Amino acid sequence: MLFPFVVAMLYAAAVYGIVFFSQYRLQAAVDRAVTAALYVDRSAYDANTLKGKVEERALSVLTGLLENQSGALSAAAENASCVIEPSGMGLLECKVSYNYKDRPLVPLMSFGMLGTFPPVPDTLDAEARAAF
Repeated sequence: MLFPFVVAMLYAAAVYGIVFFSQYRLQAAVDRAVTAALYVDRSAYDANTLKGKVEERALSVLTGLLENQSGALSAAAENASCVIEPSGMGLLECKVSYNYKDRPLVPLMSFGMLGTFPPVPDTLDAEARAAF
């Protein structure tokens, strides 16, 4: 009688492990992209050109890292962005979003009116900021 509950708990644990590890991989890619943008030589460019070079470097590193991800996570490169916030502080913000609802990494069980099991987020989002 307890067998279905034990199997459901094991399945949920496996699904959540995969979801959390995928979130970690997205966050690591965004963090590395922001870090790579900080290595742009500031003395080589004037103030107007520097912002474009920083954005370009961060976005190229981010898309490269996401495209090298295994499996379905490589599709997250479509929703990647790196911009400098117009606040004047020189704050670089990189974001990436993976639509988990449309492209689940693990098949979910559907119970009709009860919904899907286990409940997972619709999107996996990661962002990082750094002042330069």
